[in-house]
Formats: sequence, C-alpha cells, structure tokens
Amino acid sequence: MINTKFILVLFHLPLLAISFYVLWIRKRLRRELKPLSWYLILTGVLQAASLLLWFFHVNNLPILHVLVPLRFVLLVFMYKSILTGYVRSWVFEALIIGFCIFSVVNTLFFDPWNTFNSNAMTLESIILIILSLSTYVFLMDKRMTEHLKNYLRPVELMNSGVFIYYAPSLLLTYFGKYIIQVVNPELSRYTWIIHGIFSVIMYYFFWRALWKRSST
Repeated sequence: MINTKFILVLFHLPLLAISFYVLWIRKRLRRELKPLSWYLILTGVLQAASLLLWFFHVNNLPILHVLVPLRFVLLVFMYKSILTGYVRSWVFEALIIGFCIFSVVNTLFFDPWNTFNSNAMTLESIILIILSLSTYVFLMDKRMTEHLKNYLRPVELMNSGVFIYYAPSLLLTYFGKYIIQVVNPELSRYTWIIHGIFSVIMYYFFWRALWKRSST
C-alpha cells in the first residue's frame, strides 16, 4: 500500500527548496521577475504553515482563502510585465481588484473560511488559463520577441508552468469541495497526489525560468 500521506509531504519539499533558492538569488533578478520571486517566497511560507497545521490535525483550509488571492495577484502582475504594450494596464488592474472583491465575498457568503475555497480557485484557474493561452498567441509576434529580448526564454518557461498546472487543476478545484467531503479519504489523497504532480512540474518550470535568467 502506497503511503499517500508521505507522498503528499514530499510534494511540499520542491516548493520549500525553490523558496530558499529565490531568497538567495532575488537581488540578481530583473524587475520583471520580481512578482514571480515573491510568488515563490510567499507561497512557500503559506505552504509550510499549511503542512504544519496538517501535521497537528488542524484544519488548514483557511490558508487557501489567503493563498488564492495572493498568488493570483502576483501572477497577474507577472503577466502585466510580460504583456506591456499588448494589453492595457487597466485590464490587469481590473482583474486584480475584481478577483480580490470576489474572493472576499465568496469567503463571507459562499465558501466559508474553514472550507475548501472552490469558487475562487475555479475562477483563478479560468483567468490564468486565458492569460497563458493569450501569451502563447502574443509570443508568435516577432515584435513581442524583440520586446522581450533575453527575457524570452524565462517567459516561455513561466507561461508553460502556469498552463501545465492550472489547465488540469480546473476540474479538481471545481469539484474540490465534493472530493474533500464525500470521497473516501484515501481516494481523495490519491486525487491530491495527481494535483501535487502538476504542482511540482509548475515549480520546476518556475525554477528553470529563474535559474536561466539569474545565470545569464
């Protein structure tokens, strides 16, 4: 029998390792990569807190209600720096403000702070998938590649990481509350293992983007 709890703990290690790596190289990073570096540092802290609560059998779902809007804001800032000149700044500002308002309303009236943040995570996935696909389209424009210059490869890696994680996670976040409340706990953990695999892949792409940029 596979020890699913042990595997789920292991999936936290890459993020924690990358968080420490980012702290080490942060001063060498370009301005465009600062949102991604803060994303990795802050999500690393929150994931560590979540894991600690899980060890002590304390409900760690409230952390999601902080983590989701935080990581959304930082990733949208990342896309704002990438798509400057292609998408107006007010679009990103509207996305950030609108999503934060939606997250607060959702926590107050629909998904209480001690339950799975399903609605906000579903909307987060949809918006970031759209931004990722839009970036793929813009990257076909030669003017875009000239605009990014040496920053092109990190952008491709970051964007691929976002798409690889959020595309398959969409169904999981949509049905997350059902999986936690109804599905057998052991089977539920296998589902989160699949989610963890995509999460590790995303963090690997993010690490490659930072390593590529900090070493050039």
